[in-house]
Amino acid sequence: MNPKISRRDASLFMLSMASGACIAQSFPSKPIKLVVGFSPGGGSDFVARALAQDMAPSLGQQVIVDNKAGAGGAIAARSVATADPDGYTLLLGSAANFVINPLLVKNLPYNVSDFVSVGAASRFNYALLVRKNLPVRSVTELVAYAKNSPDALTIGSAGNGSNTHLAAASFMAATGAKMRHIPYKGTSPALTDLMGGAIDVLFDSVPTVHGQIKSGALRALAVSGLERESVLPELPTIAELGWKQFSASNWFAVFAPKKTPSDVIDRLNTAIQKALATDRLRKLYGTSGNDPLPGTAAELAQLVITETTAYRRLIQATAITYD
Repeated sequence: MNPKISRRDASLFMLSMASGACIAQSFPSKPIKLVVGFSPGGGSDFVARALAQDMAPSLGQQVIVDNKAGAGGAIAARSVATADPDGYTLLLGSAANFVINPLLVKNLPYNVSDFVSVGAASRFNYALLVRKNLPVRSVTELVAYAKNSPDALTIGSAGNGSNTHLAAASFMAATGAKMRHIPYKGTSPALTDLMGGAIDVLFDSVPTVHGQIKSGALRALAVSGLERESVLPELPTIAELGWKQFSASNWFAVFAPKKTPSDVIDRLNTAIQKALATDRLRKLYGTSGNDPLPGTAAELAQLVITETTAYRRLIQATAITYD
């Protein structure tokens, strides 16, 4: 037999429920902090600041970007994972934080399970770059060259286990091209060496290099997304050239500490969707090579699961390890 609930207990329960509803309805009552794991001026900082500005009106509070650089974003992730789960401390994370690093990096100072999804912000793709004097003019010619002379060509990346390394590995797996991987400590020195002719091929993000491609400082053969880039419409996708199974991209999204109330998550997601729908933000993202990525918190959670499965398969097939 179930124990009877006293009137006093029932009253306390109703008071507690009413109090929780009141908290959710009053959120936010102070500024919100959006933590970014890299220094000001970079790609993630740009996405965060643009999003924060356009979230503020619907929330009625400022969204303040807080840069906590270091350890490839792990310091920022840890700080948010251990923050109060009240919706006032959020993380702008990426596929690196939530998919790749958990698969490759031992002893990460956080777990994916420490967070709850709030909403995606943007997605960006990569440009396939080659040194200017490489005697190829198309992806088809590059693949043929790499097959006829295995490991004669070098392909750089931001380091073992980086997004650009995985893009390169995926490209070689999809096309059968054989190139020798040269890891760097970031794409900036790799890009410098590509321009100097020290390496032959490199994947780098469209937001980073589209201006240099337009100016002629860099030579690009294609882009890695499933659709052509609005800032580089002249470049085909690798998929449209015949390798339909290939695509490579990265994304930025907002996460909160686990146990953040669902009503608060819904409120934050609504603010993100309204921000991504503004003409200002869509134009700002679009002209930078970012594509707005609207969607629910559940869709972001599924994106993490789907990409984790795909990257795990790639990592196992190619035996990629982290530096």
